[in-house]
Amino acid sequence: MIPFAQYLRGLASDGELVTLEGPVDVPPDVVAAEALRASGPALLYERGDGVDLVSGAFSGPDQMQRREAQPWSRLALGLGLDPDASFVSVLDTVAGLGPAGGDTEPTYAGQAASRTVDSVQELHLPRDADDVRPSLTLGVASVSTAEGSHWAPIHGSVVSDDKLRVRTPAALSSLLDDDGTLSIALGVPPAAVAAAYLLAVTGRIEVPVQTCGVADDVPLVPTNGGLVPSATELVVETTVADRHPDFRSDRREAWEHGVASTPLSLSVERVIATDDPVIPFSPVGRPLADDLQLSGLATAATLYRRVNDYWGISPVEWVLLPAEAELGICFVATDVLYAGFEWQLANILFTFSSLFDTVVIVDADVSPRELGRVLGDIWVKAHPSRDWIFSEPAAPAAKRPRYRQDGTTGARLYVNAAWDPRWEDSYIAPRVTFEQSFPASVRDAARKTWRERHDAAAEDRG
Repeated sequence: MIPFAQYLRGLASDGELVTLEGPVDVPPDVVAAEALRASGPALLYERGDGVDLVSGAFSGPDQMQRREAQPWSRLALGLGLDPDASFVSVLDTVAGLGPAGGDTEPTYAGQAASRTVDSVQELHLPRDADDVRPSLTLGVASVSTAEGSHWAPIHGSVVSDDKLRVRTPAALSSLLDDDGTLSIALGVPPAAVAAAYLLAVTGRIEVPVQTCGVADDVPLVPTNGGLVPSATELVVETTVADRHPDFRSDRREAWEHGVASTPLSLSVERVIATDDPVIPFSPVGRPLADDLQLSGLATAATLYRRVNDYWGISPVEWVLLPAEAELGICFVATDVLYAGFEWQLANILFTFSSLFDTVVIVDADVSPRELGRVLGDIWVKAHPSRDWIFSEPAAPAAKRPRYRQDGTTGARLYVNAAWDPRWEDSYIAPRVTFEQSFPASVRDAARKTWRERHDAAAEDRG
């Protein structure tokens, strides 16, 4: 388990975190959105008033650009993996945070947050340029029942010194008892926020965290609502004041497009923090935002495990819902087991998720690290009259594509961008890559020249 503050130090040592000091005239959400658009590093806002803020902590660069780092590289570090870990290892780790099929005895530890904060307004949470009220994002809500503690994502806004207006999955709201106590954890270990998103997108919020894999990795501590990670930077203990408030905000975190959510009005009972709290936030609704990346990885991890369990073997190499497409397209790399397998696989994916209306199937040897090459296979391998297969125009409306947000029905599409397994190898064009196009001696000489030029440029800058 890696606490959030330690995770940020790891990002900084890898060159993935830049610190902004002093007051910034531009709202943090605007700066964060621009940094994400430009595939920049995560940003740490050190502030004299309120808590320190971090944006982009769970996000990463645009996959359409050739870079060593990947969108999942930062989260990989937070999950205890190497930053250059394979995409599949990240999917396996995220999936393992969810329901484990049996009870585990959680580890309990002392609570890191022990300093009482007088008012939630004192935190000075970020505002967007158009927001009147400070916003709360990337939170983990915890509710206690007789079965245990239940986690889910939560976001909302600060209404007054002691009042929040939030949205959380309807499944979590239904677990609240008459007392209606709920705790919000901000700045939790990356494994905890990934687990909360996983439970939400899989519809398993009723599963207690004590029976999830995350309880093996993250020490816990009780609050007035339920158990939260002991290393949490900031805990807001609340009671429900109104289960049906008028929630006017149009901002939705990405998980809400696949999960029914409900508004709650919360009365703040107590706010406790570490001595120097730092919490993450996401510019909700902006491209490549953290909530998009977390929702996409949680959904991909779920689909990857489900489809590979479906046949009793594991033909699928990886599943990807890129944030660049705002989770509206699902890419899957797989072996084609038999005639009609592509059609069956696409329909299984459509059954398991309502986010996307397009599935693109590529060969098992295609890497998820270069989205441009994955997209290239659509026009290199898939013939529009034969391999672009549309359903009848009465499929349920997908939740994520912008062009389908009116709730109307429409066709679903799967693109078979894999070579026909019946073809002989001589008919299949080799993939054009640096490694395959040049002999080893030429590749070594080119790499040496690139390194020399890189070192020279670094010296000029330094």
